[in-house]
Amino acid sequence: MKHLEQIANIAVIVAVVVFLGLVVRGDVGWHKAAQAPPPIPSQQDLAGTTVRLPGLQFPTNQSTLLLVVSANCHFCKESMPFYKQLTEEARGRLNVIAVMPEPKPEAQKFLLDAGVETNQIVSATPDTLGVRGTPTVLLVEGSGKVKRA
Repeated sequence: MKHLEQIANIAVIVAVVVFLGLVVRGDVGWHKAAQAPPPIPSQQDLAGTTVRLPGLQFPTNQSTLLLVVSANCHFCKESMPFYKQLTEEARGRLNVIAVMPEPKPEAQKFLLDAGVETNQIVSATPDTLGVRGTPTVLLVEGSGKVKRA
């Protein structure tokens, strides 16, 4: 019986040594929980920020509707009937600017084919405005401050 007790004690000591060795090496799952990436700001977070585009001045006497779209975005293509209606309703009340990453001739053709009329087309990437992607619609004051996103 004494012999069995000694074997059990040795086995416990070996198990503890192995366990401590694994903990020291970091092989045991007691690591810090992986930190979640910071949340991606929603488009609503853009309200109150100021957008700027090189060479673009917003009219001070009128709000501007910025359509941030791309000819290569299937959501943008599917939304073109909505943008057509939106720009028709905005005509005369809002300045409408399309911001597209494509070269201006390609952007003009895309909008013309969809029947979307704008006051201006600017070739720029969405991140230039602080926008995550396309499609995005921003209502901007003359100072460039975003009223709604």
